[in-house]
Amino acid sequence: MDKNRSAVYLSLIGDAISLGSHWVYDTDKVKKHFPGVVSEYRAPEIAKFHQGKKAGDFTQYGEQAFALLKSIYNNGGFDLKKFRDDWMKYIEENEMYMDHSMKDSLQKFKESESLIGTENVELGGLARSAPMFIDSSITKDDFLAQIHLTHNGEIVDQSAEYIYQVMQDILGAKDYRKALVDNKDLNDYISGLFENISSKGEVLERADERGQGCSTAQGFPIVLDVLLNYSDPLEAFSVNIRAGGDNAARAMIIGMVLGADQGLKNLPNNLIDGFNKAEELKNMIGEL
Repeated sequence: MDKNRSAVYLSLIGDAISLGSHWVYDTDKVKKHFPGVVSEYRAPEIAKFHQGKKAGDFTQYGEQAFALLKSIYNNGGFDLKKFRDDWMKYIEENEMYMDHSMKDSLQKFKESESLIGTENVELGGLARSAPMFIDSSITKDDFLAQIHLTHNGEIVDQSAEYIYQVMQDILGAKDYRKALVDNKDLNDYISGLFENISSKGEVLERADERGQGCSTAQGFPIVLDVLLNYSDPLEAFSVNIRAGGDNAARAMIIGMVLGADQGLKNLPNNLIDGFNKAEELKNMIGEL
């Protein structure tokens, strides 16, 4: 499997492995239920927003990434208008939590032909973006337009432009940490974050200070903290889970970057084959 496809796989695995702890902000509670290295999918017993989901299911972020992949697969590539329509159909026909960006954008699209959704600066749009890299020639404009379907704001663009360039460098064979650092001066927001990166021992200690919420301002610093300190996917996911809050959105970005860098070589088969849409994903990935 090439690294473009591994980025999709590991991003979705990151979402599914976070389901059982998603949006739990009490880090002591998360640590109690998810100690050590987390290496299996868990039902959302303590994740109250996902009751009814099963172990191996996706959160709403993973569901939207899966919808994006299906749209690319069914339409022979990314088409923004077709994805908007496919996204609307998918989220209305499948059971998932509907966050504000989804509800507000869906309502807007029902009332207009717009291809730009709500003013929302959360991480969810960037989190679902790994399938865009199936096509190695994807442009930054298309990458941003996909995100703008539900998320818009200066900080959204600043973080997305950074991840786009980092991913281009990694897929071009640059080490992922070097790609992260080499692009730190891409814009003022990212350069500011690099002035305050946590050490390995501080990642969990500073989670509350960093902010565990859904906004890019709160979530993206923890993404960088984890990626710059943990290269092993299971370690990275486990620390990110115990950081609490919106760990699923963060995990999808972490998985996208690490998947592009190293593939799936360090993952157990129960994670690669064990999430509930694994067979469908395998079939689509194999044919794209």
